[in-house]
Amino acid sequence: MIYITQGKQGSIGIEALLKSLLILPKNSLKHLTIVLDRVQLRHELESLRIPFVIHDTTLELQQRHITLLDPKFSEYSETLNSLLTALSLVQPTDSLFTLPSSKDQFFYQGRHYRGYTDFFRTYFHRNDLSMIFKSNHFDLLLLTDHLPLSEVAEKINAHLFQKIEITLLGSKKHFSKYEHVVVLGLNPHAGENGQIGKEELAFEKYLLPLRTNFPEVLFTGPIAADSLFFKSSNTNKKTLVVSLFHDQALPVFKALNMLHAAQITFGLPFLRLSVVHGTGEDIYGKNLADPTSILYGLNSAFTSTYGLHFNRTSA
Repeated sequence: MIYITQGKQGSIGIEALLKSLLILPKNSLKHLTIVLDRVQLRHELESLRIPFVIHDTTLELQQRHITLLDPKFSEYSETLNSLLTALSLVQPTDSLFTLPSSKDQFFYQGRHYRGYTDFFRTYFHRNDLSMIFKSNHFDLLLLTDHLPLSEVAEKINAHLFQKIEITLLGSKKHFSKYEHVVVLGLNPHAGENGQIGKEELAFEKYLLPLRTNFPEVLFTGPIAADSLFFKSSNTNKKTLVVSLFHDQALPVFKALNMLHAAQITFGLPFLRLSVVHGTGEDIYGKNLADPTSILYGLNSAFTSTYGLHFNRTSA
């Protein structure tokens, strides 16, 4: 089962999801369960002028039936009410697909979290989660996520590089093995052997255990981030690019892939996926939401190791 949870109210997530449900092959819909507030769902359907019927546990769209669950929590934000409901149901062989949200949605048990990944770390008591962006060109791992740039250098250590191992194992479990890992340098020109910053001098020490544990993988780097496009595109190997901070490689990734990509978290008890775009509040209610990233992410779930009960060609 793929559980799909509600993002922020007033965002484009539900609109994009509904468009996806009208595009997906009918036989795939039996694998989906959407956890949405019915009032918000009805509002979105009426706004888009999509004919619908909401039954007790089913949403019917143009003779398409999708399992619908009400959030069983009401004391948190709409994002957390839906998410916590899905987390009470999801099993290791299931997948979780989260619609886009914002940081103000993640106040839980007296603490603010900086987003889904930060929340998952505490909720599951797992500090070593890895979050990647998946595409047909290359996948991108962020070693640090929502950190101020001034704090990135002090956070880079051997423990942080363990995220690469989690990603290699996660992809092997849910998809296929990586053949090539490209590690970017933090500084311009990857530090030029310590002349423009010394952080990269420790990278080989951090990479050594990975080279030992994954002898079948080619590790390259650290390389200058401005060489990313050439290093990642001129190969036919399944490639993971490792970025040191949030905005280092994401501009190249998003320019190259646009919305033909998905976000994936490894290290949880199940496979978690999401879109690569934000809440799009500036286009909310204008029927401009593009469902491409949701479709890409759902297809990734359908064709994962646990999703193979359904025809790849149809997906």
